[in-house]
Amino acid sequence: MGTGFGLHAQSLDLGGFKNPVEQAVLHNKTIINAQLENQKVALDRENVKGKFLPTVSANAMYGYLNSTMDVDLPTKQLPILGTPIFDGSQKMNLSTQIGMAGVTATQVIFSGFQITNGQKALEQKFKAQNLLTEAGYDQLAQEIVHSFDQLMLLKEVDLLINDSEKRLNKEHEKVVKGIENGFAIPYDRDKIKLAMLELESKKAEVQSNRELLLFKLEELTGLSQEDLRQVTYQLDELSLNLNEATQMNRKELQALEASSKAYDYVLKKEKGAKLPQVFAFGNVSYLNAFGTDLTLKDVPHLGDVKFESNHLRMAPNFAVGVGMKWTIFEGKAHKTSVEKAKLDLQINENKLADTKEKLSLLQKKTEVDYQLALKKTKVNEQQVAIAKNNLHLASRQFEEGLADVTERLESENEFYKQSLNYYNQILNQRLAATELLKANGNLYQTITR
Repeated sequence: MGTGFGLHAQSLDLGGFKNPVEQAVLHNKTIINAQLENQKVALDRENVKGKFLPTVSANAMYGYLNSTMDVDLPTKQLPILGTPIFDGSQKMNLSTQIGMAGVTATQVIFSGFQITNGQKALEQKFKAQNLLTEAGYDQLAQEIVHSFDQLMLLKEVDLLINDSEKRLNKEHEKVVKGIENGFAIPYDRDKIKLAMLELESKKAEVQSNRELLLFKLEELTGLSQEDLRQVTYQLDELSLNLNEATQMNRKELQALEASSKAYDYVLKKEKGAKLPQVFAFGNVSYLNAFGTDLTLKDVPHLGDVKFESNHLRMAPNFAVGVGMKWTIFEGKAHKTSVEKAKLDLQINENKLADTKEKLSLLQKKTEVDYQLALKKTKVNEQQVAIAKNNLHLASRQFEEGLADVTERLESENEFYKQSLNYYNQILNQRLAATELLKANGNLYQTITR
């Protein structure tokens, strides 16, 4: 499988890292979990939005009722007979079975703007959390670019070692012939051999570092090491357009601004809790009382009087209307909620102001570091040129017998050291460039645009 993101020769264009960086974002479990967590906020938002929809419930009930009652009604005289009725208290016993079923619907008409403001607050919270998740893209992108740069540095080290080996092998052959002809001593041969063994040790170290970097990139991107090994480019300076690079685009700032809006809506929501809530309702039901026995105890002149009914049905029963709930006093709950919302808003505003100040300082620092890194690279470039010239002179003097093997090896080591310093400085310069882009929130979008 091919990578589709091979970088060849051109290292100034960060767009070449687009595919591995995007793969890393898709592969990163922390980012995936952050996105999943934010989906919970999206679900909460839909839940609040659904509070404007009708709520429909069905209920059914069956039960047996047995009750003994004592009723004292005013005494009345029958007009003709003059017989008193309801004289004294009247005892009765009621037993019946009741079945009931119904459907009830309610719908919020006005919530004191609590639902509307709550929904808007969750929308801004969703936006803020998304922005905070995206803020992590820059750090991940820088880690990938820097890891690839380190791989390219090791490639340059391989070239330096190979060049040194070629020169030392050539010198070693000359010294061996010189020993045979009596013009050199074994000490010179052994010194060169020791230097060659040191190069072998450096080779092993480079290979070990390369394997670790490939493993790291494999873990970051989810791409195979075979694909990663195909990436190659020249390790050169990374030049930036400062006008574009220093435009502030930090996702953290945008997230805090969205959070401020969210807290403002929360405050409005809490204030709206003091307003009345209006709702509409409707109900349709069925009721049946059956197997009913009613006994009136000790009725004058009649004794116990019993009444029976097979059923008493009430269906269909309809009820529709509008209701209102207005909480006039609930202790300090409402006032406390409003004050907490005000404090949350103020805390977030302070965080926003503090973040702006710190990012402004970071913006200036990274720009200064970037300019300094460019200057250091120029200095290192001159040091390499001088070391290369000294190596050439030392090689000629050694051939002509004007310099000993120690001086020759010192010039070789110095050239290797200055060359390595130069490529390390290139690495630092590229890191400073990506740090400048990251400080302004522009690294990921520069790579992926």
